[in-house]
Amino acid sequence: MADGSIYAWIAFVLYAATVSGIALWSRSRARSMASFSVGTRTVSPYLVGLSLAANMTSAATFVINPGLMYLYGWSGILGYAVATPLGIGIGLVVFSKKFRSIGDRSSVITVPQWIGDRFGAPLLKVYFAVLSLLQITFLVLIVVGLSFVLHSTLGISTTAALLIIVGFTFAYILLGGASAHILTNSVQAVIMILVAIIFLASGLEYFSGGFSGFAERLASVGPHFASPVNPDSLLFRDWFETFVANFIIGIAIILQPHIISKALYLRTEKDVNRYLVTALVVATLFFAVLLTGLFARLALGGDELKPDIVMATYIVHEFPPVMRAFIGLGILAAGFSTLEGILVALSSIFANDFLRGVLPARITAQDSWEKRSLRAAKIFLVLLAPVTLLLSWDQIQHPSLSVAMFAQNGVYGLFSAAFVPILCGVFFERAGKGLVFASSLTALLVHFGMYYGKITVYHNNPGVTAAVALLASLLVMFAGLLLQKSVQEETA
Repeated sequence: MADGSIYAWIAFVLYAATVSGIALWSRSRARSMASFSVGTRTVSPYLVGLSLAANMTSAATFVINPGLMYLYGWSGILGYAVATPLGIGIGLVVFSKKFRSIGDRSSVITVPQWIGDRFGAPLLKVYFAVLSLLQITFLVLIVVGLSFVLHSTLGISTTAALLIIVGFTFAYILLGGASAHILTNSVQAVIMILVAIIFLASGLEYFSGGFSGFAERLASVGPHFASPVNPDSLLFRDWFETFVANFIIGIAIILQPHIISKALYLRTEKDVNRYLVTALVVATLFFAVLLTGLFARLALGGDELKPDIVMATYIVHEFPPVMRAFIGLGILAAGFSTLEGILVALSSIFANDFLRGVLPARITAQDSWEKRSLRAAKIFLVLLAPVTLLLSWDQIQHPSLSVAMFAQNGVYGLFSAAFVPILCGVFFERAGKGLVFASSLTALLVHFGMYYGKITVYHNNPGVTAAVALLASLLVMFAGLLLQKSVQEETA
C-alpha cells in the first residue's frame, strides 16, 4: 500500500459508512415521488443553504478549475472566483423567493414542471426534461475529477476509482433520494469548509511580503500570469471574456435544476433569507479555494502539468499523509455533494416530467402513477450509471484541454436555454409559451452554433458562447414582448 494511503482508506471507509447509514435511515422517508425529489420540507433552511453551497461548488471548484488557475494565473481568479460568484449571488437573490413562491402554489417538484405549469404548456415540460440530460456532462466532470483524487490518495488504479465513485454514489441515492441528499450534503459541506481553510492556509507563506509580494511572485511565473487579463490564455483573453461573460454566466448558472430547485425544499417564505445568507457566505469561502491553483503553480515549479491533475499532484506534494487523507475526504465530499444533487434532479425529471409527458394518460393516472414514477426514477439511475462510466472513461483516456470544457459546453447550453423561460415566468406574465420557446431555441442555436461552427475567436470558450446565447435569447424575448404589445394596442 502506498505511503499514507492507509489513512486515506480509513477516512474513506468512515465516510462511506456514515453516508450509507444516512441513506438507509432516509429510505423510509423516500416513499413518494415528492419526498424522493425535494425531501419532506422539514429540514432546516440552514442545512438546505449548506447543501446549496456544496452543490454550487463541487469538484469543479476543488479539483478541476484550480488547474485552470495554475495554467492561466490571476485572470482566472477574476473570472471564476470574482465575476461568476458575483453573478451567482445576484441571481439567487433575484430569483429564489419568487421561484419558490410560484412553485409552491402547485406543489411543483422539478424545474421543467415549474416551466410547463407556469405557461400551461405540457410540451415545454417535456422539452426541458430532454434538455436537462445535458447535465450528464457535469456528472462526467465530477467523476473524472474524483477518480484522479481517489487514484492518488487511495493508491488504486483510475479504473477502480471510477467504479467505486459511480457504484457508491448511485447506490445510496437509489436508497435515500433527496432526504438522504440534504443530510449528506450538510455533512459534506462541513468537511468542505475545513478543507477550504486548510487549502487557503497552505498559501499563506506566499503573502509574506503582503499582497504586492504575492503579485510579484505570480509575475515571476511568466508574462500576463499576474495580469487581470491573459492574452496568451484560451479562456481569459480580454475583459469581456474574463469578467463580463463570467458575470452573465454566474447569474444564469443558478438556473440548473439541482440548484434553483433547492428553493422548493423550503417550507415557508421566511426560510428563504436564512437559506440564502448561509449559502452565499459558505460559497464565498469555497470559491476562494481557486487560489490554491496559484499556490500550486508557485509550489510545484518544473514542467507544466495538465490542469486536471494539478490538485492531485499538489496534495501529494504539499501535505503529510494524515492531512492528505482528510483533504482527500473533503474533495470527495465536494464532488459527491453535487453528484447527488444532479442524480436526484435528473431521475426526478425523467419520471415526473418526461415519462408523464409522453406516456398514455391511462398509465400516468394520478392514483397509480405515484409508485410507478418512483420506480421509474430509480430505473433511470440504474441506466444512467453505465452511461456516466463510459463517458468518464472516454474523457480520462482522450482528454482535450480539460474535462471542464466538455462539462461547460453541455451545462452552459442547458441554463442558457432555461434562462428566459424562468425569467419570464417570474417577472413577465404577458410572455406566452411560443415566445419563451423561441427565446430558448435561439439560445441553444447560438451557443452550440458558435462552439461547433467555430464562429469568432471565442468559439472555444463555452462561457463566451453561452453569454452571447443569453443576450441573443433576451433580444428575442424583448422583441417579442414589444411586438405583442403593439398588436394588442392595434386591436384594442
